[in-house]
Amino acid sequence: MAHRVQVYILGGSGYGGGELLRLLSQHPNVETIHAVSRKYAGQPFWKVHPNLRSVVNGTFEAEPDWVAFAQAENPVVFSAMPHFELARQLQELEAVWDKHGLKGRLTLIDLSGDFRLDSAEAFERAYGKPHPYPQALGGFVYGLPEWQKEKIKGARRIASPGCFATAIQLALLPLAGLKNLGFIAVSAATGSSGAGATPSETTHHPTRANDFRAYKVLSHQHEAEILRMLETERTAGYSLAFVPHSAPLVRGIFATVQLHPPAALGLTAKTLRKRYEDFYRDAPFVRLVEDTPRVAAVVGSNFCDIALHEKDANIVIMTTLDNLVKGMAGQAIQNMNIAKSLQENSGLLSVGCYPI
Repeated sequence: MAHRVQVYILGGSGYGGGELLRLLSQHPNVETIHAVSRKYAGQPFWKVHPNLRSVVNGTFEAEPDWVAFAQAENPVVFSAMPHFELARQLQELEAVWDKHGLKGRLTLIDLSGDFRLDSAEAFERAYGKPHPYPQALGGFVYGLPEWQKEKIKGARRIASPGCFATAIQLALLPLAGLKNLGFIAVSAATGSSGAGATPSETTHHPTRANDFRAYKVLSHQHEAEILRMLETERTAGYSLAFVPHSAPLVRGIFATVQLHPPAALGLTAKTLRKRYEDFYRDAPFVRLVEDTPRVAAVVGSNFCDIALHEKDANIVIMTTLDNLVKGMAGQAIQNMNIAKSLQENSGLLSVGCYPI
């Protein structure tokens, strides 16, 4: 029998925390789940996440009980706090974990952008402010399973990718390492839940529900993750332009990648399809589909659907995923499964709801 894991969720009241509670509650290897929320301390999970009523029992804690958690055989901490929060707290947390004998045993999986990049300079360029704890940068494995599976195995510190970064990297990974790909145009639309549970001027329902607009044009922070992957794979002779869009959806991302590579690369419709089939042959959550992927087919699930088109040397790659699952909580659990030598799809093979 596979070993059991014990879980703490930091930031349990946000959308990521809610999805972690939903998905981990059906995970066959998860023995206990605790969740922290100072705002909702003492209240049941369903007060914030009504879909969990009568299914996922428990109450939010004001602070983690690290003394009790030190008794866990396989402790796992998911940080679903807002960007910058884990970075501000990590040094103190590491000291507490060290004190209680947890530091070397605990697996920490961060859902925020705090540790996805390896240098303070890259972080500041992407996020527009200095990193709160630059000494820890480079100490996390980047948790895109379809790219970094071998590094994720046994890792104790994992930074799960951003939602846009996941969708776009999965579109580009089979082409990474090629030369002279030329101009890569990326357009991607996301639902409002990607902005988090706290409403803002741009995510307030009346200003978004029946609108469609671009934002952070050519300056979205997830672009740094995509470029780092391409550079690590020694891709050369390309430029990438990423334009994100705000769509009148709650969940979901639809990304379109377009390029016109030279004929010398031999990327015909047939060879392109074979390249993607071979690359994702052992990827349980990537599905190649015909015509177009659909957001409604992946919402609520950990799947990423990919469609490929080629005509007159123009290539179009389209991907869809649920930004809160494969783009966030589900992928974090997939990383836990790999890191802890569990079956990669454990707790994640539920299908989404259709229609939505």
